[in-house]
Amino acid sequence: MKKLALSVILLGLSSVAMADLSASCKIYFEQVDSFVRNIPDDVATKQQAEMIKQNLELTKKQISAMSKESQEEGCKQATIGLKQFESILPSNKK
Repeated sequence: MKKLALSVILLGLSSVAMADLSASCKIYFEQVDSFVRNIPDDVATKQQAEMIKQNLELTKKQISAMSKESQEEGCKQATIGLKQFESILPSNKK
């Protein structure tokens, strides 16, 4: 369920209109890539992790087609959403 929520956050970016990514998008995608790499590799999460990776690649392509201004706005919002999402995960609390 939580992994599905992350997918929704990632897909939310696609509704905002990568050769060149804005600075906030580069940071955002680095954070998401790191998050995805840290998903436990077990039977229960493997399928969801693969879905997230596929959605991430699609989102990167869609974001790259946007103007820099739209990229900045969308990725800043997505970064906030990712931080909020990570804060509710027990394994990510510090």
